[in-house]
Amino acid sequence: MKMSPEGKNYLEQVLADSEMKTLRFFGIAGCCGVNLGVGLEAPTNEDAIETIEGIEVAIHPDIASQLIEVTIHAEEENGELGLVLVGYSSKSC
Repeated sequence: MKMSPEGKNYLEQVLADSEMKTLRFFGIAGCCGVNLGVGLEAPTNEDAIETIEGIEVAIHPDIASQLIEVTIHAEEENGELGLVLVGYSSKSC
């Protein structure tokens, strides 16, 4: 997993206003398998913890293989800045 400069800047702003300082990726069981969930949450004992561009990122093993070639990025859409996972393709039925 990588992080673009835009992704880093966006997350630094979000984390500055949050009590939680970890970006966590986890699996959500769905009809087609495990889907990706992401949030500002405390890591669990099962999570692998990485520091990417100075930001703590926790990744649950259920979802880790889907994030290997992903870049955390931020883009503006309709005047709102948001997180984008470049290279991630969600599973669908």
